[in-house]
Amino acid sequence: MKILVFVFHFPPMSGGGAVVSHDIVSTLAKLNHEVTVLVPDIKWNGPKYIPFMDPRLNIIRVKVPFDRKIKIASRLCRYNLQKTGLKIAKKNKYDFVFTIFHPFHLIPTAAVSCAKKLGIPVIVKIDDAVYEKTFGLKSIQRWLEKTHNAKVLQSADAVLVANEETKKIVYDHYKVKNNVSILANGIELSLFKDGIRKPLVVFSGVMYHHRGLDILLQAVPKVIKIMPKTKFLLFGEGPQKNQLLDIVKKNNMNENVSFMGWLDRSTLADYLSEASIGIGPLKISTVTKNALPIKVLEYMASSLPIIAKSGTLPSDILVDGKNGYFIESVDELAEKIIYLLDNPREREIMGKSSFHMVQKFSWEKIIENMFTLVKKN
Repeated sequence: MKILVFVFHFPPMSGGGAVVSHDIVSTLAKLNHEVTVLVPDIKWNGPKYIPFMDPRLNIIRVKVPFDRKIKIASRLCRYNLQKTGLKIAKKNKYDFVFTIFHPFHLIPTAAVSCAKKLGIPVIVKIDDAVYEKTFGLKSIQRWLEKTHNAKVLQSADAVLVANEETKKIVYDHYKVKNNVSILANGIELSLFKDGIRKPLVVFSGVMYHHRGLDILLQAVPKVIKIMPKTKFLLFGEGPQKNQLLDIVKKNNMNENVSFMGWLDRSTLADYLSEASIGIGPLKISTVTKNALPIKVLEYMASSLPIIAKSGTLPSDILVDGKNGYFIESVDELAEKIIYLLDNPREREIMGKSSFHMVQKFSWEKIIENMFTLVKKN
């Protein structure tokens, strides 16, 4: 099939959104679909993600206004992307349009409008459905964005969400009643491996408040008091990083806690293969409730047991006592970390359970399921 893809988060941008976009289009190409990717040509100054690009992909980076100011560009880029999409569609007969929704940008607006003008179906995969709650003038902006995004999602031929919780949010927040199907994120399993384990506890992802890394740092002194050689490796960047650095410094935890920044996925996979425990979300919010972060799939593909706050991860991802633990408090978090580090056999069994459970999330299987859902709609 010939597929026209509109995305905002895409390499060299870093972060989970760029990883998902890249993995989806790469898998489509691997499955012998003809894929054209339209992405705004943003001047990205943050950490860069440079994966292998399948040469069969036709990637078009579209010039957009304010390309050095990402927040403005994320809103205004829709016009040039829609124009470009319509232009190239004159020479190529596409079967459908695919895009990824995030409330931060308006790429789906361009995708849906383009598809409607071309008279072909448009599939919208929802990455994050909503922002955290805001107040003041920002709340007015969010209301306007919600109103606009509701019209866009209601116009899609198929809306794909990760789980029932997100499906409910999409219904309540955007009033999308029809054509909403559940389709989880996937992972490129071949990138990750098992290895010789060390007393390493890892977190990977953007450092937002709702991820709960401050809770992890509260547990660190309790763990190293019992197991002083334990190292905590935090991969990624984010708005909470400076606050976390201050916590580490004030509590003299520099020898046990390391901020690793963004790494390329092969290097990250090497670290995960040596780790003993993967840390999922440690706070529950509208963003983390029953969510499926890419990092958790990466932990599972690396045969790691997972620890997360109760209510964050779906029940088919983390089964309490089988491939990790749900926790309720800092003390329980520290207790479970110590237990797993002190019981390598139990840790190995849980890690193997994680690896077995993640097999159904290979991108090939997810894409096959996507086409099945689309055909039904």
